[in-house]
Amino acid sequence: MHRNANEQPRSQIGIALAKLALITFVALAASPLASGTPKKDKDNDSVVTQVFQHTYDEVFQASQEVFERLGWFVTDKNKDKGTIRGNTQMSSSKFQATVDIHIEALNNKPETQVTMTVELHNNGLQSASGNKKLREGMFMAELQKVLSTYH
Repeated sequence: MHRNANEQPRSQIGIALAKLALITFVALAASPLASGTPKKDKDNDSVVTQVFQHTYDEVFQASQEVFERLGWFVTDKNKDKGTIRGNTQMSSSKFQATVDIHIEALNNKPETQVTMTVELHNNGLQSASGNKKLREGMFMAELQKVLSTYH
């Protein structure tokens, strides 16, 4: 077979573009993880942790706003310790829960970690784990929404 003189460089360009596309895909796929996707604590299923690219003060304030938005009741808060405690009840269920939030600045960058612990008090017949996961997901998603309005 007769080979065109331009075939070799084209294949090298194609390989380079494929590598660039793969690197871009990996970077984009990993970006939600870097920006604070919730992580379950391996030892405790009721603990969820997420890191936000915001200051400690912003995250503390936004967390209080989330309690209000979700109709949860703050029973205790201490900004110096970074703790917020509250109670919640889903209107569609008879489950009540105690929610503990711990907020911690991680470094000098605006990077703050939020740890949420949910303790369910079962007064009904619905799935406890489903309600707990719903609360955890609702809180972290709503917190991200509130924080996105700060910048």
